[in-house]
Amino acid sequence: MSSWQIISIIMLLGIAAVMGGGGWLLLRYSRQRKQMIEERLSAIKRAAAEKAAAEKAVAEKAAAHSAALARAAAERLAAKRAAVEKAVAEKAAAEKAAVEQAIAEWAAAEQAEAERARQQKVSENREETEANEERLRAVEDAIAEWVEAEREGKQLAASKPGQSPAKTVSQVEAVHEQVRATAERVEKEVHDLEFIKNRIEADVDFLPIEFQQTIDDWKAGKILRRNTFDDLKLKFRYKAYSIEDGYEMFYLYNEWLSQQRQKLRVFIRLLGTEVEKSESIQAAIEQAERKEREKYLEMDVDVIFTLRDIRAILEKLIGMETILKDLESVCRKRSEQIISPSWEARGSL
Repeated sequence: MSSWQIISIIMLLGIAAVMGGGGWLLLRYSRQRKQMIEERLSAIKRAAAEKAAAEKAVAEKAAAHSAALARAAAERLAAKRAAVEKAVAEKAAAEKAAVEQAIAEWAAAEQAEAERARQQKVSENREETEANEERLRAVEDAIAEWVEAEREGKQLAASKPGQSPAKTVSQVEAVHEQVRATAERVEKEVHDLEFIKNRIEADVDFLPIEFQQTIDDWKAGKILRRNTFDDLKLKFRYKAYSIEDGYEMFYLYNEWLSQQRQKLRVFIRLLGTEVEKSESIQAAIEQAERKEREKYLEMDVDVIFTLRDIRAILEKLIGMETILKDLESVCRKRSEQIISPSWEARGSL
């Protein structure tokens, strides 16, 4: 082998050795570099984690502080609300107590007033009862005196010299005359009451029609040209306020009916049958008829006839009560026309 070859081999070996050492150094450097980078990344991660932990701790602390502040504010608000509610409850309780006290005082006053009114009503009823009994006694006495005077007068006329003897008038005949006179009076009052009721009822039914016709003629200029609509309404209001349209007749006839019933009781008593206050007139008539028929041959036919006429009067009085109810209904309708006339024009003329 030549020296050139040996040198070449040595040179190749040297180059290989250099290249091998350089590769090893390069590999070692790469490993160290990688290790340094990994250590730096770890350090960065630790720093970031520590920073995040610190920030989280700060945030948690801030949140805890905020929560504490919120709780304190809520507690203060709750305490304030409780104080307000307590004050409101105390005020409501005081007002309720005041109202209850006022109601109790009012109730006591009302009870006292009611008791006073009751006592007054009892006194008035007692006075009215006594007055009615006194009037009834006066009616009985007046009829009894009339009957006695009628008998004595006719007996005296029959006993005068120079005159033919006249039939003696008995008490039953005198009572019968009074019953017939009462029947005639009741018959007349029935017709009068029926006329009044029909007249008012006709006015109630036809007044709106009459008013509407008057309005139509007034609009057309046929009548009352110088009158206003208010004048026409006033005219018809005055017409509605006639004496027959009020309740005066209703109350007068009720009082009159009561008087006639008292008279019938007196008639029955004068015929020999006592009438209890709680007993109806019809029952008293039936009792008197039964009592008289039980006499058989000694029965007084005039008493039966008189009782029959009393029953006829009673039936007419019952009929008048029905007419009075109709009259009250008609008067109520007329009152409604007066207060709020259904015939007043609606809208513009």
